[in-house]
Formats: sequence, structure tokens, C-alpha cells
Amino acid sequence: MRNCAPKVAFSFPPIVNELGQRAMVSQNRNVQYFIKPTFLVPVVHAQAATALRDIGCSVFWDDGNAEGLLFDQWLDRLCEEKPDIVVLESTTPVMKFFWRLTETLKGRLPNAILCITGYHSMRMPGETFENSLVDVVVTSPHVDFVIQRMLGAIIGRDRELWMQSFAEVGGLVIRDGAAVMSTGHFSLVEDVDRSAIIDRDLTRWKLYSGENGNFLMPPGAYATSVIRDCSFGKCTFCRYNGADLTYSQMDVKKSVDEYELLITKYGVKEIFDDSGVWFRGKDAREFANEIISRGLHKKGCYFGFNTRFEYLDRETIFLLAKANFRFVLLGFEAADQETLTRLKKGYSNEHVEQCLRWMTEAGLHPHLTVMVGYYWQTQEQLDLTVRTVKRYMFQGLARTLQVTICTPLDFTEYHKECIREGVLLTEDYDDHDMSKLIVKTPIPHERYYEAIREMYGVAFHPRYLLRCVAFLLKFRPRDWQFLFVYGVRAARRVRQHMYNLTEAKSGS
Repeated sequence: MRNCAPKVAFSFPPIVNELGQRAMVSQNRNVQYFIKPTFLVPVVHAQAATALRDIGCSVFWDDGNAEGLLFDQWLDRLCEEKPDIVVLESTTPVMKFFWRLTETLKGRLPNAILCITGYHSMRMPGETFENSLVDVVVTSPHVDFVIQRMLGAIIGRDRELWMQSFAEVGGLVIRDGAAVMSTGHFSLVEDVDRSAIIDRDLTRWKLYSGENGNFLMPPGAYATSVIRDCSFGKCTFCRYNGADLTYSQMDVKKSVDEYELLITKYGVKEIFDDSGVWFRGKDAREFANEIISRGLHKKGCYFGFNTRFEYLDRETIFLLAKANFRFVLLGFEAADQETLTRLKKGYSNEHVEQCLRWMTEAGLHPHLTVMVGYYWQTQEQLDLTVRTVKRYMFQGLARTLQVTICTPLDFTEYHKECIREGVLLTEDYDDHDMSKLIVKTPIPHERYYEAIREMYGVAFHPRYLLRCVAFLLKFRPRDWQFLFVYGVRAARRVRQHMYNLTEAKSGS
């Protein structure tokens, strides 16, 4: 191929374990395997695909995992497309799969340039080159900006000059023949106002619009995130921290333009912004007022976001409720102050209940994301978390919850601490998939699995169900939808989470 724009495949291959469960890899969260998975649109990669389309590249959106394809079906289809460049997203628990995949792809597509992204490869590019046939590793979390520059540098050039052209772009490690070289550090701060708003048709939005616990009334959509990385950026267990990550935010009006498009063109009924932490203060109020001024709060679409305790005051919470925000995801990693301090969470538990009371009073549906299994977590600390979570759920201060095992994410501060303290029980990357504890703990691992079962069991407890019925007396449509429409899907998801986290591998 000479003197024309390349064909680029953004490929998400089917990854299925021995239990027949599919891996959820997109958005570079830690991997979980489910029989009935939630497929999340990989937001930054979707922005990258849109940006490449805008500069004239031919783009093939290739999510074989979300489509439910078998591996061979996906591989045959990709090879029929004959892309010039294949962009892959990987993370620790599936690194060995992707290393093997590069050998398969090179055998079937010998002329394709294989580009791998993701935090693990970004932080350990040398390891990926040693163990795979990959050609390019993106060493920046700003995948969309770097790939746009990378492809922009080769448009109109002979293929023989492509690798030489990549060397002109920062944020890459490239293989050129037998040599491997870094092109230099990436830009720490990127102006997300210049990032692309996702083309929903190009990236096949319906693949991600249905089976999602964040959507009360499908179809739903994830917004093009207003914030890149996190405004807090200190939590030790999270990827959104460290010297190589940074914070920037999108203009409110540009973001609300997308909300309006999703509602009017695509008929979306719920929009969730999965920014590490969403707007606070003045920006959050400006966003709500912009929604209201356009009348979008009356279009039958709910809105949601991630936030932190202590980030929203009462005035802001009630304004967001007026703008038809509903789902608010809050990290509640533990109920004891020692753990919050060690995780550098930056808030005190004494403020949690007040925040939840404001949200519940305003008619929002707070969702708690709870973690267990820290290498220092005692039975007393674990019991306190379980009691506190159950009390919040029974009192109606939280509507839903998600409980996960704190698996050390690739080379975060907590991961490095676990290595330094000698508490990691495995060096096999396949074991990092959040299905079981992989750190030494002061009490038997089964105690943590029991705690997970107990917290998830709240969903079937009479006290919780009576509380959901009591909310019906508020005569808000969202409360009736929650109980009679969402409830069936939620019960199925709770059973699946309980199985995956406490039965499927708890004995291994």
C-alpha cells in the first residue's frame, strides 16, 4: 500500500476462560470474567477511532468480544479485512493471551503493524517486546492523541517509511527490525477540548447500550468523558495516579452538546459519564444548569457519573437531581479510617452518611463500590465494613452496591507496596483477574468471600425490599422503574457477581 491513508482496526478479541465466561477488558479496568458480561465502550479508543476517521483513515471497529463471536470467527473476519494497523487494548490478567495473539496475527497478517495499548504495556514496554511480536507500544494514557499523531505522521508516505515516521511521535516504543527504541516521553497534559466526541455509528454504540447495571432504562450510553484521569489522583489502588498521569477537563457546553445528540438522534434513556471523578462545585452546577436550560431534563433521559464523598454539597446535589441526574457511583472502599488513610482516599467516614442522606433526600440513587481483601484487613475491619454497608442499604441511603476483591492493579502504588511487603502470592499475570485473593491476609481468605456473599445478599433481604417499596410512596417514576423494571436485571447480576467472586474460584 503506497501513498494513501492506512486501514486501522481497533480490535477487541473474544477471551473466554475454562468456565465459558468472557473477559471484560475494555476501558482498561481490571479484568473480570462473566457468563453474562457487561461490555463497556472503550471510551478513549472510541475517541481515537473517531479522530482517525476525521483525518481520512479507514477505520474498522472490531469488538468481537461484545458481539459474542468465537475466537476463530473473530480472527477470520479480521484477516478478511486486511488492516494495515491493528490496535489492541490489554491489561495484566490477559497479557499472556495478547502476547500469544501477536504470534497468531503475524502468521495470518504478516504485513500488519501491531500496536498495543494499556497501562501494563505502558509501564512495562520492554517486557511486552520480549514476549511478543508487537511492533508498537503506546506508552501514554492519552491513546487517542498519540495514535492520531502516529497515523497523521504516515498519511501520504510510502509504507517503507512508516516506522521511521513513528519515530517522530512521542509516547511510543517501536520495533524496527531487530532494534527497539523509545520515541520519548508523552505530553503529560492534553487538552481534552480538542479530543473527539465519539462517533456512535462508527463504534457501533448498540453493542454497549443494553446489559449494564448503570442503566435503569436502556438503551443507555457512556458519554465521552469530561475529565481525563482524575482531579484527585492519589488513591493508591487506582491507575489514575502517579507522576505519569494527569488531569484535564472538557468544556461543559461541548459535553452537553453530545448529551443532546444522544437523546435526540439515538433515543438514549440514560447517559453515564465514567470519568475517574466527575465535575464538582461550580462546574457541576454549570453542567446541571446547561441541561436544564436546553430542556434535556424533560426528555425522559437520566444522567449519572462517578464522584467522591465530600465532593458535592447539598445545593449541588439538589440541582443535579432537578436536572434529572439519577445514578451516582461512589467509592466506599472501607468503613475503618485506618484503611482509608492507607489508601490515601482523602475523606473521612464521618462525612459519608451526610452525603448519602442528601442524595437520597434529593431522589438520587447512590451506588456504593466496596472492596475487601486488603493485605492488612482484619476481621474487625471487615465486619465494620459489612455492618456499615448493610445499614446504609437497609436505611435506603444507598440503592445498589458492587463488591470486589482488591486485586493489585499493574504497578500502581498498592501493587508496588504488596511487592515490597512480600505479600503477593503469585507472579502469574493470569491470576490478577479479581476472581480470588492473591495477597497474604491476617485472616483466612474464605472470610472475605463470606463478607462478599453477605453484602450481596442484601439485595434479597426483606428489609431492603421493604425499603424499596417504601420509596414508591414518593411517586417518582425512577423509583417504580427501579423496583419493577430494573429489579429483575439487578437480581440476575447480583447472583452472577456472587458466583464469580465467591464460588467459581474461592477454593483455588
